[in-house]
Amino acid sequence: MTAQQERFRLLFVDDVPANIRILVEMLRLEYDVIFTDNGPEALKLAAENPQPDLILLDIMMPRMDGYEVCRKLKENEATRVIPVMFITALVDEDDEAMGLSIGAVDYIRKPFNMAIVKSRIKTHLDLKHHRDELLKKTEELTALNAQLAKEIQERKKTEAMVQEHLGYLQQLIKDNAFPSSPRNRSSDENKSG
Repeated sequence: MTAQQERFRLLFVDDVPANIRILVEMLRLEYDVIFTDNGPEALKLAAENPQPDLILLDIMMPRMDGYEVCRKLKENEATRVIPVMFITALVDEDDEAMGLSIGAVDYIRKPFNMAIVKSRIKTHLDLKHHRDELLKKTEELTALNAQLAKEIQERKKTEAMVQEHLGYLQQLIKDNAFPSSPRNRSSDENKSG
């Protein structure tokens, strides 16, 4: 993104205030960071405009765990495309497999290395930006194709009308339905008279 474009917006969801403080402090200079400490509020913030470009989500939280938040985000048409990265203390590979299988794009274990977190955030934001651009271009091409198909249909109708009129005119000529030209009439009259 250029300096004139809006900054990427991150949503960080963790029930531990110290974790929120660390990540917000490390990321706020590069990104617009919003945060919450619970799943239901995360779902609400994810659906608001402007939507976050990436969600960093803890798994172990009261009320609604990160897996359930991710499932609900992926079930909702409005939030389905927002990439979700799990940042969690769960270190078991089965937990990672579960997170990725329900739609997360990445899984980072705590304690984490901030340089790695920043690098992965940048990678996923770049991917999202390119996907968004691709979707935009696809929509533009789809609209242009629809317009072109309409123009082709109109052209075919016009060609059919021209062919119909041309056929009619050719039949008239063939049937001598046109009166002779004045010059031909005078020579025809001289021959008969």
